Amino acid sequence: MRDDHDYFDNDEATDEIITFPPNHWMRDLARTTQRMYYPEFLPDATRPAGLPGSSSLDRPPGVAESFGTLRYGTLAEVLLYEVRTGVTLAGPSAVFVDPDVEQWLKMRMGAPDTAHLLNIPSNPPGWSAGKWGEWYPDLLDANGKLSIAKPKPYWQTGWLKQHDRLMAAVSGMSERIPLVVSGDLHAIAEGRMFRTGSVDLNKKPVNVVLSGPLGSGDLVWPSAFRGVGAMPSVHLDMQEDLKPIEENGFVIADLTPDKIVLHYFRWNAHRDSLAAIDTLEPFRSTELKRPG
Repeated sequence: MRDDHDYFDNDEATDEIITFPPNHWMRDLARTTQRMYYPEFLPDATRPAGLPGSSSLDRPPGVAESFGTLRYGTLAEVLLYEVRTGVTLAGPSAVFVDPDVEQWLKMRMGAPDTAHLLNIPSNPPGWSAGKWGEWYPDLLDANGKLSIAKPKPYWQTGWLKQHDRLMAAVSGMSERIPLVVSGDLHAIAEGRMFRTGSVDLNKKPVNVVLSGPLGSGDLVWPSAFRGVGAMPSVHLDMQEDLKPIEENGFVIADLTPDKIVLHYFRWNAHRDSLAAIDTLEPFRSTELKRPG
């Protein structure tokens, strides 16, 4: 999926410039990058043809650029959605994804077509590094801790409202494991979200996973670039079962009708050889059983 750097900019907001929503040339650059290096999403009968970035006249019929689905029969459906193309700056009614996209996501989470349904947004829920373009209002205070004592400049309250609606929908899925997997924060982590704002998720806590970066270097870890690693937002009640690890890695998920088993892998360029990637063993495995 595309993220801010695919639009050839960083998610920044100052008195001089706000980099998103993307303007026309940023969109053109992102589309060109996608055309050159990674595929669009294939047509899907359950995805409305009119979602942003769908059914463009210069693409094959029915493909989508920003929102898509991976489907494996009745076993699993994976919803993939990027948040940069549709972000708005409308205060309380601002969104990361278009309202029609939000409605589609909720519709799929409510459909009983598959044993599992996974959410994979481009912007990770659960953790924050105090950046502007996040779901959360957290800022880094003078002690390097996340705080909401001061308002985050140019951050939009509607983003968090949409986050809470989506997490409530994830938790509310019937007879499914509530699971959200994301990258972007350059870390490997696992947690369980028990509350988001005023939304109580204790009945079915949302499992949140940072899948790990594949090729980060020393200067782009959160603790190097921002002086602090990713931490749970103060907006949440969250248990960190695996605190963020700043190493390259990935997650492999084994899905069977009654459970999902997550296998975590890590690779350190200062410690491990390139050849070691071929024979990595998981350093952690987590089994999530399907309810009901």
